[in-house]
Amino acid sequence: MPRRPHTALILEANAETLAPVVSADGLNARGAMQAFITWATSTSRREELIRRSAFPVPDDMLAFLVVSQLAYQGAARPTELANATRTGRSNLSKVLRRLEEVELVGRMVNPDDGRETRVALTPTGREVAERIIAAAETDYADATAEWTEEERVVFNDLFVRLVLDLDRRVGGEIRRFSGAPWSVSPRPWDPRS
Repeated sequence: MPRRPHTALILEANAETLAPVVSADGLNARGAMQAFITWATSTSRREELIRRSAFPVPDDMLAFLVVSQLAYQGAARPTELANATRTGRSNLSKVLRRLEEVELVGRMVNPDDGRETRVALTPTGREVAERIIAAAETDYADATAEWTEEERVVFNDLFVRLVLDLDRRVGGEIRRFSGAPWSVSPRPWDPRS
């Protein structure tokens, strides 16, 4: 059956159609979280971190994302990495081969069951991951430079509480998708250190 030609739906440019659905009255925690997530996961932000960290494969965004995930997760199953980087297993296999060629990652047998494969950063890969994190932390340190120690602790505690409470609400999906260690750190996050 032939497709009908598409006709654009023309809207009137008025206050309602121009306004956002969420946070139309100004920035609040929900709008701030969305803005932060959008910025932090944007291509331009990631390209800036690739440049500032001197990532050794500068034209390979997916390789950058894999190394970044491993920085937070530690050794991970390929399926976890594929999910976290929003790619398929076959595409991830190609990326892992490229990262192995530049000696940023290697594979190992899962020590817990001896059957499945885990991917981990090599010593060189850890150095690269540390540069990526340091590049990002510089921005956060600058942004929070005038915060008091108490403000940093309150922010840390409330944000961790939000994530833990939300994770319980969504059946552990945040924990599963992040792959990161899930026990609460005894030290609050301080991007200056």
